[in-house]
Amino acid sequence: MSSLRNQMRYLNPYDIHKMIINDYILKRPGDTSLLKRDTSKDRNDYHVIVQNHKFLWEEDDSADTWEQQFAKRYYNKLFKEYCIGDLSKYKENKIALRWRIEKEVVTGKGQFICGNKQCNEESDLRTWEVNFGYVEHGEKKNALVKIRLCIDCSKKLNYHSKKKEIKRLKKKKSNCKKKDNFQEPSCSTGISVPEEIEEQNVEEKASETDKESPWENHKPVEQKSRDEEMEEYLQDLLL
Repeated sequence: MSSLRNQMRYLNPYDIHKMIINDYILKRPGDTSLLKRDTSKDRNDYHVIVQNHKFLWEEDDSADTWEQQFAKRYYNKLFKEYCIGDLSKYKENKIALRWRIEKEVVTGKGQFICGNKQCNEESDLRTWEVNFGYVEHGEKKNALVKIRLCIDCSKKLNYHSKKKEIKRLKKKKSNCKKKDNFQEPSCSTGISVPEEIEEQNVEEKASETDKESPWENHKPVEQKSRDEEMEEYLQDLLL
């Protein structure tokens, strides 16, 4: 015992710790497993989001804990116009849906590419309105969502019940036709205007314009930004 004390006298605390562990604890093969830290209760950001996730967060939903606040902040970063679906179990009438992330919006997944997770078809996409029923924290809920699918994936979605398809609205064309090269176009309004009255109106308008400066009532045309033009184009394309 005295020799051990003399030996430990010249060691620092860390070397003493290693000597005690090696001499008195790690005597048999496999004893090092006793030194491993218990990781069964460890949690990362993914676990926090899964435990506190909500498919739909309402404005008045309270987020009292930091875990709920973190999950709600993640939800606010998702894009909730179209869904991404997992149709691998469509025959069992089990379909999983989630919102899109930023990377998928940039690549067009779910909007210009089929919204089925296992499909990358880009042609003949159709927009479907789905009454999504799910169980969240032991409570049954419903949400009306949209998903864009190709023809084959649309058949999988409607395997058990027909969903509502959202079709693009077609613009109405004018019925105006020109009679000849010298006359104004006539529309199918059923109202005819005498030529004398037309000439009189033209003369009155001309006299009014002579009195007024053409720049007095001039209003500058508002130029739309590139983002606004793209937004209008996409809305017109996908309706």
